[in-house]
Amino acid sequence: MRKLLFTVAFAVLGFTASYAQQVEKTERAERAQRTHRTERVKLSAEERAEKAATALETKLSLTADQKAKIKQIELDRIKAHDGLRKKDEATMKAKFEERKVAMKAHQDKIDAVLTAEQKTKLAASREEMKNKMKERGKERKGRFHKAPKAEQGK
Repeated sequence: MRKLLFTVAFAVLGFTASYAQQVEKTERAERAQRTHRTERVKLSAEERAEKAATALETKLSLTADQKAKIKQIELDRIKAHDGLRKKDEATMKAKFEERKVAMKAHQDKIDAVLTAEQKTKLAASREEMKNKMKERGKERKGRFHKAPKAEQGK
């Protein structure tokens, strides 16, 4: 009788623990879906400035004059930030191109040393690595960046 009681208690404990983990996983998935970044709507600079000024207005009970001044300050900050972001994108692209040229030069130097057979093996190895990286990228995108269909074309 005692063994039966312990067996039943152990089974109930096991089922309860496994069910609790399933609930936690689904809650985590739902939370991740709700807070996913790609669902945000991109606001214009003016809309973002208005939103920031309105938030400060409600927090600090600003007057209409103060709100207008803060909106202008926010707008200036946002435009400056956007300008910097565009500069960063341009420099990133330039650096990427420089790296690409350097990598090509490096590969050419290595290819000059190798025999024809070694070159074909190395080319096959590089192609295999390229495919692996593409697959990894697809997995990563599927996991983290499930963008709405409208954004995928951009």
